[in-house]
Amino acid sequence: MFKRDVPSEISSAGVSKWYSSLDDQNKVRSGRYLKDCDTTSKDRFFISITDLALKDENYKFAAVIGDTYELKMVPYDRFLMNELLIDAYIGAERYDDAKRLCNTGLELFPKIEKEFKERNNGIPQKMNCRNRLIDVLVGVEVNYDQAFIELERFFKMGLIDREDYDFRVQSLKVHRLQRTFDGVYTFRRKEDSQ
Repeated sequence: MFKRDVPSEISSAGVSKWYSSLDDQNKVRSGRYLKDCDTTSKDRFFISITDLALKDENYKFAAVIGDTYELKMVPYDRFLMNELLIDAYIGAERYDDAKRLCNTGLELFPKIEKEFKERNNGIPQKMNCRNRLIDVLVGVEVNYDQAFIELERFFKMGLIDREDYDFRVQSLKVHRLQRTFDGVYTFRRKEDSQ
């Protein structure tokens, strides 16, 4: 694409440098979302285009956004963008990146806690930095011990209450036990499998 082919939405949002860094395929992908993007600021643009790509289940493009955007967002917008990118990396099966962003979100949370609780009427059920970290630890890494440590951390941070903590701990114990039983029933002696 030529420089003069930069879409007006890209110019309006002030993200021409980012757009020019994309390969042709990702420029075409971005075009699917531009008409619905918030172009009032760079921050709003990146949050909205990532959200639109996720709603379209275009995880790989959303992950490309995470890999290529460079902004110094205010803490609340950084947290929102981080939450979106966790889903992008999970969907793109980039679990180490997702786990890293989960920890980034948990580090950011104390800075935005008051505003976050006000905007969400408390702590919502869907909170990627909390929920997806457990998903990666248990579902990908099979690291139940670390998952229990993280649940304790969430409780101390006020991200889950005592009832939710007890429920999640019990659920993980049952899940671990079920996985153990499943392993017992699928075990085959070497000579039986030949």
